[in-house]
Amino acid sequence: MRYSLRLISSKSSDTIERHLARAGVDPEGIAIIKDKSERLIIKVDNVKAAAANIIKQQLLSIGGDAAVHRDVIMGKPPLSTVYILTDRRRIEALAEKLEHQPFSLSELGRNIIKLVEDHERLPHHIPLPGGAAIDLSKDPVVMGVINVTPDSFSDDGFFNDPGRAVDRAYQMVEEGAGIIDIGGESSRPGAGELSTDDELARVQPVLERLSGKLEVPVSIDTRKAAVARTALDLGAVIINDISGFTHDPGMIPLAARSGAALVVMHMKGRPETMQQDPSYDDVVSEILQWLEERTGMLISNGVSTEKIIVDPGIGFGKRLVDNLNILQELGDFRSLGFPVLVGYSRKSFIGMITGQEPGKRLGGGFAALAKCLEGGARILRVHDVEETIDFIKVWQSIELKGNSA
Repeated sequence: MRYSLRLISSKSSDTIERHLARAGVDPEGIAIIKDKSERLIIKVDNVKAAAANIIKQQLLSIGGDAAVHRDVIMGKPPLSTVYILTDRRRIEALAEKLEHQPFSLSELGRNIIKLVEDHERLPHHIPLPGGAAIDLSKDPVVMGVINVTPDSFSDDGFFNDPGRAVDRAYQMVEEGAGIIDIGGESSRPGAGELSTDDELARVQPVLERLSGKLEVPVSIDTRKAAVARTALDLGAVIINDISGFTHDPGMIPLAARSGAALVVMHMKGRPETMQQDPSYDDVVSEILQWLEERTGMLISNGVSTEKIIVDPGIGFGKRLVDNLNILQELGDFRSLGFPVLVGYSRKSFIGMITGQEPGKRLGGGFAALAKCLEGGARILRVHDVEETIDFIKVWQSIELKGNSA
């Protein structure tokens, strides 16, 4: 008898479930095996050498492992990074093993459980003022970008005319956009700050014409409380602040009071200076820590947890390698417990790779879009709505619907 062999390269739990179901495995057995197949790698920083040894020993005792600094066995260095290597079903066992250990390891065990649970929990909806909500339970939501600026990097100021901006908003909704994001201040690298009056003069006419007429939520892209307040009065229900609510002290109380949904984005520096030699030791870890601190600040000031969306801020104070690392490790941002929004569309990092001008970066952007979908991004901020939705439909047919066949 000649055996037929096939190596299953996909580690997707859905793919594994499909294969096991075809083989006639009992559903309870499928659930157990899926847990065993879901390998987890958890990075823990600032670990004392003795604590690192304990973590490794306890993991080995339950069938896991840990990658530690080569000198930990000799009690060095004073602090290092530990990578926990295990599967989903052993997480609770590890926490139990660490419960009575020194060096605050009991707290670490509880935090690991929470980290994994937050990563696995997918937010289903974002409540909005007036009783509406953004539905995240099915497809990723496409946010259509309308820059009401004369110096937009992506469209050469074409939508600076309010009539064109309004027409484009309606067109995007017809194409399938679930959110329309309107901004009046350019945030391209090197752009100076716009006065509040000038920014309002750009966005207010558009917001007035759209007020109460669009079938989807409107987002205001601004760093200024006065602009956000006017936009909210005219029907906007989302505040998208590229500064992560650090630029204007009036933003946080407005956000808490209004009940609007919030996009908290990471930016290193300001648009005027953000691309002047930015650097990171570990870009994803540093952004994660910053976002955790900012969202914690918002929550402590009265913002509801379920109103928060996080954005790693591709292109905002990042080098090419930083942007690529963010996309490669995008799934890590899910551990914050909030929906993840990504704005990759027509960004300069695509041009650095392809050599194309902004209007010709759609094809290169699709590669970034694929990584966003793989990483679990729930909101995609783009200029090309129809094409993006077509891509998502095909990608889902391959990656998701095929797994149920």
